[in-house]
Amino acid sequence: MKKEKIYLILLLLISFIIRLIPHRNLLLAVYDEYLHRDITLRIVNEGIGVISKDIGSLLGLKAYSYPPLFHIVGAIVYKLFPTEYVFFILPAVYGTISVGLFYLLSKEIFGDNKKALLATTFLAFAPNFVYRTSLYIPENLGLVIFITGMILLVRFLKSWDYKYIIGLLVLLPIYMLTHRGWVFFVAVAVIMLFIHLIPWIKKNLHYFALAVLIGVVLYFIPPINHFIAGLLLRMPKEEVTALGYLKWIGVVQLIFGVLATKKYLKSDPIRQGIALWAWAFMIAGATAFRFRDPYASLPLSIMAAEFFHDEFLPNLNTWLNAVIKDASGKGAELFKRIVLSKKTRAVIIAALILVPIVQGAYSSYKYIIPPTVKDREAFEWIRENTPPDAVFLTWWDVGYLLIGNTHRKDIVMWKKVYQGFFEKAPNPREAIQAYNDVVTMFGTTQRERVYKLMEKYNVTYVYSDRRMRSLGLIKYGLMEYIAYDTHFKTLFVNGNSEIYKFIPNPPLELYDLNPLNYTGEYSAVVSFLEKFWTGFNYADFDDGYKADFFLNARIARLYAYLYQKTSDKQFKERYEWLLKWLTYKQLDNGGFPEGIPPNDFTLYTAFTMEPLKDLPFEGKNKTLNYLKSRVKEDYIMTTPKDKKGDLFAEAQMLPILYELGVLNETTTNNLIEKILEEQRDDGSWKKSLGGTIVTAFGLARYYQLSGDERVLPAIKKAAEWISEQQEENGRFKGESGYGYSRATYANVLFIYHVAGMKDKEEQMLKIIEETYDLQKEPRPLQATLDILRALEYSYGLERAIEIVENILELHPF
Repeated sequence: MKKEKIYLILLLLISFIIRLIPHRNLLLAVYDEYLHRDITLRIVNEGIGVISKDIGSLLGLKAYSYPPLFHIVGAIVYKLFPTEYVFFILPAVYGTISVGLFYLLSKEIFGDNKKALLATTFLAFAPNFVYRTSLYIPENLGLVIFITGMILLVRFLKSWDYKYIIGLLVLLPIYMLTHRGWVFFVAVAVIMLFIHLIPWIKKNLHYFALAVLIGVVLYFIPPINHFIAGLLLRMPKEEVTALGYLKWIGVVQLIFGVLATKKYLKSDPIRQGIALWAWAFMIAGATAFRFRDPYASLPLSIMAAEFFHDEFLPNLNTWLNAVIKDASGKGAELFKRIVLSKKTRAVIIAALILVPIVQGAYSSYKYIIPPTVKDREAFEWIRENTPPDAVFLTWWDVGYLLIGNTHRKDIVMWKKVYQGFFEKAPNPREAIQAYNDVVTMFGTTQRERVYKLMEKYNVTYVYSDRRMRSLGLIKYGLMEYIAYDTHFKTLFVNGNSEIYKFIPNPPLELYDLNPLNYTGEYSAVVSFLEKFWTGFNYADFDDGYKADFFLNARIARLYAYLYQKTSDKQFKERYEWLLKWLTYKQLDNGGFPEGIPPNDFTLYTAFTMEPLKDLPFEGKNKTLNYLKSRVKEDYIMTTPKDKKGDLFAEAQMLPILYELGVLNETTTNNLIEKILEEQRDDGSWKKSLGGTIVTAFGLARYYQLSGDERVLPAIKKAAEWISEQQEENGRFKGESGYGYSRATYANVLFIYHVAGMKDKEEQMLKIIEETYDLQKEPRPLQATLDILRALEYSYGLERAIEIVENILELHPF
C-alpha cells in the first residue's frame, strides 16, 4: 500500500474522531440540532406524509423552507438503528465522507496525490468546516453533495464531456431537496463557467450584453424576484473582522491561500475560477458569514496546499537565509547554522502542517459549545403535563431547546422552520412579524395588547428561564407582571425555569386599578400601602418577583383588622379580593413561589400562611398539607429537592409551623436541638450577623408562643453577641450611611424585647423612628411590613400600627 493511501486512511480516521468531539457529552451541540432531531423523529413517528406538499418548500425555493431529504435519510437510519447515537455518529460519517470526496476533488485539480493529501488536510481541519460537518444539520449532507458536484464540474471543464453535465442535472435536484446550499453551488458553477467563457464573451460581447439584459428582466419576474429577495433577507448579516477569518477559516489556510492568489490568477481557467471563487466568497463573507463558512475554505485549502508545496517548500531555505543574512556578532554563525539546518526546516514544515490539525481539533472542542439544557426537569414536566399541540411563548433562541426537548410548538422557530417543513412556508415578512410580535409580548407593558397577540398565535403556555430573566429587553415587561396577573396561572417553578398557563378569560379579572382613598385614623399606613397597588396585588418597588405573596397575605390580614376597627367596606372588599387572588395564584401543591427566577420555597409559603391562619382563606388546607409534606423528622425541606434542610431557614419556620400545628413533638425537639447545638460559644450562629439575627428572631418568637425555657438562654446569649456588633449609639459597626434596612433593627428590637434588654430595645425603636428612609430601602414595602411584624410581636398589632403610622407621617414616601 502506498504511503499516500496510508496517510489518507489515517486522515479520514482522525477526521472522524475529531467530528465526534462536539458530542463528547452525548448532548446535541448547537441549537439547530435540536430542531433537526425533532423533525427527524416526527417523520419516524408519524410517517413521511407529515412533510409539506409545497414544491417551493421541498426544493428550498422559499426563504423559510427546509428541504426534507436530510431528515428522511436520518429517519431511515434511525428506524434501522433506533438510538440517540444516530444523531451523534451520522454527522461524523457525513463529515468524513466530505473529507474523502474533497481528496478526490483536489486530486482531479492537481493530478498529484501529495498535493491532494495536503489540501485535504487543510480543509479537514478548517474550523468552520469542522463545525459544519460535525453537527446533525442538513448542511452536513449538503456539503457531501456540494463537493460531489464540484468533482463533476471540474471534470466537465477539463474534458467538456457532457455526461458530467447530465450528472450535475441529476445531482442538483437531489441537492435542492437536501439543503439551500445549492444556491452557493450554482454561484460557484457560474464563476467557474464565466472564467472559461471569457474568450467567447470577448468575441460575442453583444450576445453577452443581451444575456445580461435577459437576466435583469428575469430578476424582476415576481417568483424569481421574491426568491432572491427572500434569500437575501434570510441571509444572516453580521460584519466579520479579520480575526474572524483567521479563527474560522484557519491561520495557515488563509495566509497561504491568499499568497497563492497571484499565481492562480495567471494559471489555467480552473485555477483562475478557484481564485475568483475564494475571493468572491470571502468578500461576501465580510457581511454574511454563510459565504465564508465553510464555502470559502474549500478553494482556499486548494490554493494554500499548492502554494505550500510548489512555492514555500522549495524556497524555504532562501527565505530563511534572507531573514537571517544580516545577523552578526557573537553566536551569529551558530544561530545561522541552526536556522538553516535540516532539523529546523523539518520542524517548521511539521509545525505548519500541525497548526491546522491542532486548530481544527481545538475548534471542535472549544468553538462548538453545547447550549445549556439546565432544565431537563422543566422539559420533562412539559412533556408529561401539556397537550401535544400546545403553543408556548418563549424567547426565540430558547425555542430551539423547547421544541427539540418537548416536541411542542413555539412562535418564532415554529414559524421559521416547522411551518415551511410541515405546512406552507411563511414569507420573510411573516417570519419577521412573528419575531417582532414575540418581542412585543415580552417587552411591552400594554397588557391588553399582549393578551390579543397571545390569542392571535394560540398561545397556551409561557416558558421562561434564568437567562431570559436577565435580558434587559424583556426584564420589565411580561416577566414582571406575569407573576400577579390573573391571565397567567403558575404551573411550574424550580429556581431556573418557570411555566405559566395563559388564560384568555380568567375567573378573576383585573380588580381595580384605583388605590383605596382613605382619610381616617390609619391614613398614613393605608396611603403608603396603596402606592404599591397594581390592580391585582401589592408589588414592591424593586427587581424582585412581583407576586410578593407573603406581603399580600400580611396586607390582607392588616386590612381585615382595619375593617373591624373602622367598618369601612373598602378594606373588606380589598382583603377579600386578596384572599381570592392568593387562592387563584397558589401552586397546585399548595405552595407560594418567590425569587428571581422563582422557586417553590417552603419558607415563603410559611411566611404567606402565617397571617392567613385566622382568615377565611380557601387554600388553607392545601397549604397546610404542603407544609406537612415538607417537614421531616429532623429537618424541614427548603425546596422540593432539599434533603438536609437549612439552619437559618428552619429557624425562621420553626415558630410559624409550631403555631400552625404542623410540627409534631419529635420534629420540634430535633429542630431545637440542632439550632442550639449549632450556636457558637460567643452566641452567634456561623459568625454571621444576618444569620444570627434571623435565628435568634425565630427562637424568640417560638419562645413567645411556647414558653419553652430551653431556648431562652440561647436567645439572651445571641442578644449579647448582637449588641457587641453595635456602636454605643446602636448603629451596627461598619455601617456606612444607610447600610442596613431598618427592618433589621426592628428584628433586633424584638430579640432584645424577649431577652429583657429594655434599654437596647428602646434604642432600636428610636433609631427606626428617627432614621427610617423609605427612599433608601431596597424593598420599601417589605421593610415596612417586616417592621410592623416585629413591632406586633413586641407590642401587639394596635400599638405596632400606631408606631408605624407615626413613622410614615414623619417619613412620607
